[in-house]
Amino acid sequence: MKTVYSFLLLFGLFSSIAVYPQSNNFFFLNEDTPNANKKGIKVFGDVLAGSNSLNTQMYTEVLIKPTFSKSSKSAFLDGNHTRTNLYVSGMCGVEYHLDTARYFFVRNTGFQALSSDKDFSELMFFGNSPFRGQKVATNGLNYLQANTLSVGVGLDIFNGRKLKIKSSIGLSVLNNYRRVDANKLELYTATDGAYLDVNLDGVSIAEANPGIQGAGLSADISLDYHANESNTISLTVKNINGYHLFDNQEIKIDTSFIFNGAPFDVFDMETSIVDYLDSTFNETINRNTIKTNTVVLPTQIKLKWTYKLNARSSIVSSFETISAGKFGMYAQAALIKAHNNNLKTKTSLGYGNFRGFVWGEFVEYRANKYSFCLGVNNLQAIVVPTKTQSYGLSVGLFKEL
Repeated sequence: MKTVYSFLLLFGLFSSIAVYPQSNNFFFLNEDTPNANKKGIKVFGDVLAGSNSLNTQMYTEVLIKPTFSKSSKSAFLDGNHTRTNLYVSGMCGVEYHLDTARYFFVRNTGFQALSSDKDFSELMFFGNSPFRGQKVATNGLNYLQANTLSVGVGLDIFNGRKLKIKSSIGLSVLNNYRRVDANKLELYTATDGAYLDVNLDGVSIAEANPGIQGAGLSADISLDYHANESNTISLTVKNINGYHLFDNQEIKIDTSFIFNGAPFDVFDMETSIVDYLDSTFNETINRNTIKTNTVVLPTQIKLKWTYKLNARSSIVSSFETISAGKFGMYAQAALIKAHNNNLKTKTSLGYGNFRGFVWGEFVEYRANKYSFCLGVNNLQAIVVPTKTQSYGLSVGLFKEL
């Protein structure tokens, strides 16, 4: 990150030869001007697929074909990683801003996250046939998926000369919630493929149910401390939440048994492990099934430092974690630059253990009372999809009223 920061700093200094006055009218790329929000309507959406080892060609193939191509599969298998991490998220919504301090919102958010040892992830993605006569294990498996729909309000809690505190809170409904955790999981496939020998240690499975599974509250809070004219320290905590589940059950198993196999597709929200288990294990499953009443989804914490190079350029360095690092840690350095009163750009470089290397380009353009924003992560994924581990797209439109 030191090299990235130095590059962006030099780029910012070089580009500041002709100085334009910094405009505070930008809405989306306003990390260096946090008071820029105005009365209006905002429509936005973004999606990100990232991994430390899966390549972007594999993501695309999941959407358009039932199997992975030879090139994408080989690129994954040839990697030298010991664990496979995957995080896919998407959000879309509408916000109505009354003024710089208050707004109402409707948001739909979904995500999937996976972390396991490499060999076991290969078995999950490609099947257990290549592992006949072998024992495959993972020390620690975590899988989580969920979708939420939230309606709420955002407002300024405190707006002082140096300190600004913002928050939002909403009512949320939860669906497509599924979780699989294991301290250790071992799977031996017979040489002739006739059976599998399974050893489960600390396994917990919460299966997705059709329809709405729960309801609760979710909140965000951000603190901006303006140390001086050039430096601002920010702390943001997103998705502080809690949900009451209506009728969900959790299976807890610590045992060993032999069975004929059960498919599990991490990319398919409809797949159920329990539905495919042999009937001889129904008694074991039922005996270890308990009703769960509450759930807490991962919270994102982000620490950011904004350094103003001049009236129109800023360097932003940040570090964030999801679920205290369980589903990702990510560091980034970015250059934000207002080229004039109508055009602003952001170039970012970062690295995360659930995203790999990420290069992002974002642009916001103002025309009359409209602001358009477009952002793309990892443009190189278009040219070298088997060498890139993440991609993403962000779009937004703001109409000032």
